[in-house]
Amino acid sequence: MTEQELIQHAQQGNTSCFTQLVLLYQPKIHSYLLTRCTNPTDADDVLQDTFINAFKYIKSFDDRWAFSTWLFTIAKRQLSRVKHHPHMPLDVVEHHSEAMPHPENNIWPLIKKHVSPEQHDLLWFFYVEEMTSKELAHVMKKSESWVKTNLHRSKIKLKNLSAIQELMRSPL
Repeated sequence: MTEQELIQHAQQGNTSCFTQLVLLYQPKIHSYLLTRCTNPTDADDVLQDTFINAFKYIKSFDDRWAFSTWLFTIAKRQLSRVKHHPHMPLDVVEHHSEAMPHPENNIWPLIKKHVSPEQHDLLWFFYVEEMTSKELAHVMKKSESWVKTNLHRSKIKLKNLSAIQELMRSPL
């Protein structure tokens, strides 16, 4: 079944089709959340809340947007509602970060230290999720010109960080 068919069947109440959509998008959403949350427990909680809300509101999905854009919008909203747990022990964090593909597990925590959460999201959605400026504007709830301007500013800010330049030169 195509993604569009899975969505249509899920909108009609077919839970197995929704489960297939979850399996398709869960790794991407989880990787993003791991970079934004203070610990893996929060990321797991937000991930679960994201898919609960997606299931609850699947009928409101607007097919003018990519399904991933809709899911990331839900995840971003859920992030603002999370109650942060204390930091997890390092071995737990390392275990969870193994699920993150390279180079995200190397560069994104570093980026997170040097940009605002909003800039982090913008960079993540642009580089990792390969969203267009129109999709970014929708997820970020900003204008396309804001997206382009802030993406440019974020790139300049990161370009000047020697730690990121060093990391980009090292082999994975």
